[in-house]
Amino acid sequence: MEVIKPNSNSLNNYIRIYDNVVPEQVLETFTKICKERLTYEDGSVVGTDNPVVDKKIRNTKIWDLKNIDEESLTSVHWCNFYGSIFENYFRRYFNELNVNDPFRLLTIQVLKYNVGGHYKFHVDHGLSIPRTLSSIFLVNDDYEGGDLMFQTTSADKNLTIKKIKNRLIVWPSNFLFPHSVQPVSSGERYSIVAWAL
Repeated sequence: MEVIKPNSNSLNNYIRIYDNVVPEQVLETFTKICKERLTYEDGSVVGTDNPVVDKKIRNTKIWDLKNIDEESLTSVHWCNFYGSIFENYFRRYFNELNVNDPFRLLTIQVLKYNVGGHYKFHVDHGLSIPRTLSSIFLVNDDYEGGDLMFQTTSADKNLTIKKIKNRLIVWPSNFLFPHSVQPVSSGERYSIVAWAL
C-alpha cells in the first residue's frame, strides 16, 4: 500500500493506492474477457436527473457488472468477485483512517477507453447520487495516455497516478477530489470503477 506524498496536512493522504489486488492469473482471464466482449454501452455524464451521453465531457464505453436481473452468468460471477474485492478494500481504507463508517457498495462498472477516450475533471458525489467513496481498479497498463489525474489546490500542478495493472485507487467522492482520465493516445484502457454510499 502506498500513500501519495504523505503529509499530515495534505488532502493527498486520503488518496490510497493498493497494488497486486487480485491473483495475476485471475487478472489475465478477466483482461481477456474484457478485450473479447462485444457489447459495451456509451458512458453517460451523471450529476443531474437526466444522465446524457456527451463525448466532449466523457468518451468511454461501459459494461455494468450486476448480479440481479442479469442473464449473463459471466457478469454475475465477476460482479460478485469484484464486489467482494471492493468491499474488503473499502473496509481497509476506513480502518487505516480510523473511521467507523458503515457503507453500501453502490455500482460496479467495467470501463473501456479506446483511442481518444477520456473523462474531463469531475467529482463523483452529487445530489442525485450522494456517493461517499470512489475507486478505480486498473485492469491493464499496455496503453499510452489515459492517466488518472487529480486536481490539486496548486493551480499549476495536478497529481497523476502512475498506471500499473492490478492497482486499486480509493478516495473520498466529495468536492475536494476532482479527477479526470486523460485522453488515451494508443491502445485500449480497461478499468473497473465502484462507488459506495
